[in-house]
Amino acid sequence: MRKTILILSHSYSTQFIDICNQYARLFNKDCYEVTVAYLTGHPDEEVRQRTLADQILFLNAPKKIVRGLKIAAIRQLLALCKQKKFSIVICHRYKPAYIMLWVSRFFAIPACIAVMHELRTMSSLMRKLTVAMLAQKNWLFAGVSNAVREDLRRDVWGIPQDRVITLYNSIDMECIEPQFLSRDQARATLQLPTEAFVFGNIGRLAPNKDQASLIQAFAKLKPQCPNAKLIIMGDGSLEQTLKQQIQQLGLSEHILLTGFISYAYRYMRAFDVFILSSTQEAFGRVLIEAMTAQTPIIATRTHGIPEVIGNTGTLVNTKSPNELASAMLTSYHWDQIARQQYREQAYTRAQHCFSIPAFRKTFWELPLIQVATE
Repeated sequence: MRKTILILSHSYSTQFIDICNQYARLFNKDCYEVTVAYLTGHPDEEVRQRTLADQILFLNAPKKIVRGLKIAAIRQLLALCKQKKFSIVICHRYKPAYIMLWVSRFFAIPACIAVMHELRTMSSLMRKLTVAMLAQKNWLFAGVSNAVREDLRRDVWGIPQDRVITLYNSIDMECIEPQFLSRDQARATLQLPTEAFVFGNIGRLAPNKDQASLIQAFAKLKPQCPNAKLIIMGDGSLEQTLKQQIQQLGLSEHILLTGFISYAYRYMRAFDVFILSSTQEAFGRVLIEAMTAQTPIIATRTHGIPEVIGNTGTLVNTKSPNELASAMLTSYHWDQIARQQYREQAYTRAQHCFSIPAFRKTFWELPLIQVATE
């Protein structure tokens, strides 16, 4: 008889579908039955087709339940756990973990893992108290980077440090590589000149992504690099502000804001260099997408970013347009040998550290998981 696994996610945004699939792929279908449950969101057939699981549930919890005491959601999950008798429950983000902390007080689950994807998740007093009161020895708390792990270790109360671990986000390289468009295909679709040197950025247009500093850096660089273009892919609250900045700098012909593009990572090979200018980044999944695409990286030296790219890219300080412009200029003048070296080192690091086989090895070596699956 197959052991049962529950993966509980707050929502089915594209990022979390991929993350649920990352965890679902851990479990051999001959030995395990995997249920993925999305706490919020109406049933969606496309999401169902994209989710790798034996059973996909849309709990469709109203916002007032998610924000409040969540009693209805707790009852719903308690009934599901009684029915399925899960051996392992993996929760992504705090709200699902909160619900399962309560459920696990009423129904025995051999192993529960709460995976946190952002910094300062447990900083509030109420969350500290909740975890201290409810978390039992069958619980592990995981950060998606060492930076998030250390953040959790500082904030959670009553949890031994060896039960606060790192579980990196990973990428299915065999699956994603065929999805990348070639350089020429990607540039044709994005209407980028074939001969241009293209700096690319993918991310929400939000304060913590700091595309404003990237635009300033490009403005400093442009007079020395007439062939350079900058493309920023994403939407968000700062879209109009960034457009105004670009217009004021007289760079409208050289900087392209595309808005939201589905599966933007597929265009990664259109870039000569990928740039992540964030001031806060718990992990930066887009970095391993760039590494898999063998696109050289310039990124900021903050939180989880340095441990993701290691020595396979260039790091600069946050909110430092001058330093960023200097790094961009250096990359503009790389010869083919230097460029190829960055590509190969980044790809190898992605394989060794952030591929599904690497993640599988880390996961199955966890003592609590070994006990729960005996």
